Amino acid sequence: MRTMDLFIAITSFLLVNSLPFPNDDAVAVVWQFPNTTWIENLAVRQTGDILCTSLSRDAVFMVNPFKHTESTVVHFEPGNGALGIAEISNDVFVVVTCQVDLATSSGVPGSAAAWTLDMNAWTLGADDAVTLIASLTDVGLPDGVVALSEPGVVLIADAGKGLVWKLDANTGQYTIVIEDDIFISSNPHIPLGVDGVHIVNEYLYFTNLGDNILGRVSIDTAGAATDEIEIVAVMPAPDDFALTADGTAYVAGANQLHRVLPTGKVDVLAGGINDTTLEGATSAQFGRTRDDAGVLYIGTNGGLLVPVNAV
Repeated sequence: MRTMDLFIAITSFLLVNSLPFPNDDAVAVVWQFPNTTWIENLAVRQTGDILCTSLSRDAVFMVNPFKHTESTVVHFEPGNGALGIAEISNDVFVVVTCQVDLATSSGVPGSAAAWTLDMNAWTLGADDAVTLIASLTDVGLPDGVVALSEPGVVLIADAGKGLVWKLDANTGQYTIVIEDDIFISSNPHIPLGVDGVHIVNEYLYFTNLGDNILGRVSIDTAGAATDEIEIVAVMPAPDDFALTADGTAYVAGANQLHRVLPTGKVDVLAGGINDTTLEGATSAQFGRTRDDAGVLYIGTNGGLLVPVNAV
């Protein structure tokens, strides 16, 4: 049986940037989950602990990258996979869930939901830190989540319907805030559109998984588009990503980690289409402590959807 390295770390980018690319030697395993664990998205706490949503295990896990330990934070109802996660206030997060048919890459209609996860109230072995915000019955397949400046308000990427929704976690109200054909996948083999979403310098950056796009659009404080959408770069199957203050994106996808400069130049930093080092790379987030500020953490699904050299 093949071993799946399901949670991977890139070492310091000061080191990586001094070496030729791609450079798999800069990759180290932080935590390995059991086989069939699909890690979809990451959120790094101020403590340095990494919250990992799991699509296949209907849960949020917490990994300590320094002690190399793992804890279960919450289990959702069976079949309700955990997808996007974003911090809305100090150690309080919004998590979205959905029943997903992996055979068709589609969400079960009416099954999406959003939850508040309050890590200030969390204790090991209890699920009382999680509260339902709203059943997102109109959302197709929620994935990436990003906080706006307004307290408790987030944008949610709907990969199934190709929309961006705005959710107020204080009231449970949600509405479509950006609608454009560029968010919809035109790829019959990968019917997943807008996926990862992050904001820097009043721009909403996004990936379209099926159409191989990293794009951006200027937004106002309410999350509405204020200009035309721009295509920043094209690369194979871009999933979630991390952004620096200057708009450089580190994009996970297609078993690779891409760096996309603000100019649109794309470099492969690690992995490869037929490389198992980052097999099934789904997400990326920077460390937040003094000890890992130059580290990029990458979650993977271990090739559960598209294995490398499947047997």
